[in-house]
Amino acid sequence: MEGDFKTLFRRFCLDSSILGLKYFYIYPDTMSRLFWAITMALILYMACLLTWLLHERFEEMPTRIAIENQYEPVRNLTFPAIIICSPNQITISAMKHFNKTLVEGKRALNLKIILPQLLGFYELVGDLSPRDLENLQNLITLNRYNSLEVMGMLPQSCDDFLKLCFFKGKRYPNCKGLFNPILTKQGMCCTFNSKYHYKKNKRNERIFNFKPETTSKTGLRESLIVVADYNPDDALAGTILNAGAIRLMFTDWTEFPADDESNLVHPNSESFHIIHPTYTYCSEDVMTLPAWSRKCYFEDEYTLPHFRKYHKSDCNLLCHVNELERLCHCTMIYVPNLYLSRACNVTSIDCIVKAKMQMNKWYRTEQCDCPRDCVSFRYRVEMILGNIDALPHIMFNPYSDIVFNKTTTIMQFLVPSPVYVKQKQETVMSLITLSSNLGGVFGLCLGCSTISMLEMYFYIYLLIKNNIKKRLQNVLKNKVDSE
Repeated sequence: MEGDFKTLFRRFCLDSSILGLKYFYIYPDTMSRLFWAITMALILYMACLLTWLLHERFEEMPTRIAIENQYEPVRNLTFPAIIICSPNQITISAMKHFNKTLVEGKRALNLKIILPQLLGFYELVGDLSPRDLENLQNLITLNRYNSLEVMGMLPQSCDDFLKLCFFKGKRYPNCKGLFNPILTKQGMCCTFNSKYHYKKNKRNERIFNFKPETTSKTGLRESLIVVADYNPDDALAGTILNAGAIRLMFTDWTEFPADDESNLVHPNSESFHIIHPTYTYCSEDVMTLPAWSRKCYFEDEYTLPHFRKYHKSDCNLLCHVNELERLCHCTMIYVPNLYLSRACNVTSIDCIVKAKMQMNKWYRTEQCDCPRDCVSFRYRVEMILGNIDALPHIMFNPYSDIVFNKTTTIMQFLVPSPVYVKQKQETVMSLITLSSNLGGVFGLCLGCSTISMLEMYFYIYLLIKNNIKKRLQNVLKNKVDSE
């Protein structure tokens, strides 16, 4: 096909499958060409606008989470990690033991006045004395202690706090073998079914080769029952947290304890905690999307400092810790796998409390980019609370060997239903769907198709070919003329 650009463009307009172009040459008068020029421009604008709207929809919401099955049967369902925190975080007996172990330094310090200030690691404590905290830190350093050891030594121990447990019908005196101590944002707690624990009075670490507790049955026979007593007679004055209420936290067993799902249980009560699990996973199409598009991370996709594998709750905790580290130049003591040289010491408490009081000025959730987990178990917990006044009158009392006080609490944790909710993250508009929609838009507006695009490329090829051929002919002609 011979011809210059004008000839080829005329041929393309007349032969192309794109609607409207041929009318520029079929009706060559000025009014007709003006009409079709305006019409084609408006239709092209509408096609581009619809394309932009489709692309924005694809960028803003490429996926959605839908309930796949509300009645997924319970088979080897993983029990949640249950964290129970004693309100007694500084005991008199621990203070006396700590005082006996001191052999160097200024031992005349009034520990009854100074030690309650250590709660500033967890709470907003008033009347802090930086001088007393400095003297205490000097005493700790001279006796070869560190802040993690002291904060692990002073709270009520799990053996003393937890009096009795039943799990799947088996009796556990003092809950030994079920619970481990762990240092959290709420203080020293006792954790069930978590891969983290407070190891050897040193720091929080992961339990290697940890196997979580699972259940294939539901109801009271498969439940966890805990009897606890925070023993206020052994607490230093002014150190009981939450007015004596026991804090409960529920997380997945792979995550560090967080208070996203949390309850407070008052003493002298019996509570039932009904656990409703929800499992979320991703379709294969979503897995192929980049993280910025699906807006979630798999646990091995992003490495978190101190935690290694990614979890949203761990990321949120780390954001809070990093901001405190930026302001006070030390790392909070409850962070797992912490280097002791970077841990906050007692003298940092004054800075930590002041920073928390100004949190509304420096902490912004939008500055902390923590996408949700692509695959996760979440546990919604309902609490039913009652008293234990009728306990002495029941026919069969499994707690007959336990002395009940006004500070004793019975807590029962159970999965009541044999089914749970299973959710699936799926694509709202995949790349294939986006391409199909774009084809429909341009087909509707201009009659364009893949053939139309190939026609354009073919005529561009012809134009380039003819230009090269014309130049070669001119070169040969000039060469012949010169000879």
